[in-house]
Amino acid sequence: MGIAALFKQTAERLPDKVAIEFEEQRITFKEIQLQANKAANAFQRLGIAKGDRVAQYTPNSLELVYCLCGNFKNGSIVVPMNISFKEQEIHHILHDSSAKAVVTDKERLPIVRNVLSKLPELKHIILVDGKEEGTYSFEELMKNSTDKELDVAIKDDDYSIIFYTSGTTGKPKGAALTQLNVTSNIKALQQAWKWAENDIFLLTLPLYHIHGIGVALCGALHVGNFTILKKKFVAEEVLETISKRKVTLFMGVPTMYFKLLEVEGIEKYNISSMRLFVSGSAPLSRDLFYKLKKAFGHEVLERAGMSESMMNFSNPYDGERVPGSVGPCLPGVKVRIVDKNFNDVPVGTEGEILIKGPNVFHGYWNKSHYNKQVFKDGWFVTGDVGKIDEKNYVYIIGRSKDVIISGGINIYPREIEDVIESMPQVKECAVVGVPDKEFGESVKAYVVLNSKAKLAEDEVIDFCKEKLASFKKPKFVEFLDALPKNTMGKMLKEELRKMHKGK
Repeated sequence: MGIAALFKQTAERLPDKVAIEFEEQRITFKEIQLQANKAANAFQRLGIAKGDRVAQYTPNSLELVYCLCGNFKNGSIVVPMNISFKEQEIHHILHDSSAKAVVTDKERLPIVRNVLSKLPELKHIILVDGKEEGTYSFEELMKNSTDKELDVAIKDDDYSIIFYTSGTTGKPKGAALTQLNVTSNIKALQQAWKWAENDIFLLTLPLYHIHGIGVALCGALHVGNFTILKKKFVAEEVLETISKRKVTLFMGVPTMYFKLLEVEGIEKYNISSMRLFVSGSAPLSRDLFYKLKKAFGHEVLERAGMSESMMNFSNPYDGERVPGSVGPCLPGVKVRIVDKNFNDVPVGTEGEILIKGPNVFHGYWNKSHYNKQVFKDGWFVTGDVGKIDEKNYVYIIGRSKDVIISGGINIYPREIEDVIESMPQVKECAVVGVPDKEFGESVKAYVVLNSKAKLAEDEVIDFCKEKLASFKKPKFVEFLDALPKNTMGKMLKEELRKMHKGK
């Protein structure tokens, strides 16, 4: 059963229940179905059919929800893009996915227009907040569309969402999730977290991230709870909403939880209605776990997943929640810890984490050669290093890949290195993640200048801010005479991390 069919079942069971509230707008499950039908038919009229890619490049809104659900109904594939991305980043994703359409807003329209001439396959720009020359108004498309259900056969192995992620080299790769990858995982989460119709869910995660779309939104539309959707996370507003609206469920990343603890007068907010706080997308430190327990009287439930597989592990709802561990496997998921020869290692021994299950993708978009390297006898080689204890709790020690996770968002070093190395004063550079108490990791750039060239730390940071989303700019810049490399010229990034630790 596909994602849209799963959502339809919920709407048939709870047609008149309010599904989502967004900025004073309240929409029922039945109304979401009708609006999704209109969106699906509008896509179809534009020539966007099953298998075509539709990029989403706009902040949280009901219009975005309708588009996403419309994509699922007509079989077009969702390609989420971070709303902070600039030209270089969106050009790669739109080009690599061969997106036929992009859904965006007036604020980001100039960025799209700047890359449009390089994207012959991008035929349609759909604006959610008006109309400009060369674009379609989403409002007008919906007005001129029928709410009749489309007859499109959706199979379990059909693609549903392509999340762009990356390793240590090259540009971001598209992790193509099937319908079954998503539906199996949200059913597993419903079971593991006792997610129920009577939950009141506060959703402040961005709907361009797997945590926001795959886990939160898709899970809520399947379970049938009432969701209060916010455009963005604001710490004071979260606590106020929990207190006033009797919220029972909240999902966040560690950075959000740090900010909640920083709210002045936190003790005045009544959070007695809360059933479950969930944390993911970046490691939750033991220190933060215990600070939250003291402040809220709750043990935050930490889970772990990845763009390639949705969620893999979760601390139990009933049972011990171990700080520093991401818990046992979710229902249907299997895990192995192996050595470099892919032999299983003993309990408590560190090794490479391999996973298998209905949630695990089949491979990266248009990367058939690379896909052969990331699967071993049907098991996905995650690139994470970890161990399992005698209770089957998984501990993720680190990553063999050098992706930097800052505030729950993946940052790809090669992208930043490319930008810095485009500066005329720079000979070469290497970017690594270094420990950050609030964000988990922050970006540090080690830079080698050309002979006689001069450059200040602030100049590098400001240049990156102009070319990339602000969260990718380095927090630290250090200038070196040479970068550490092995005899084959490979960068020794671990040496650079050690250099920072020595500071």
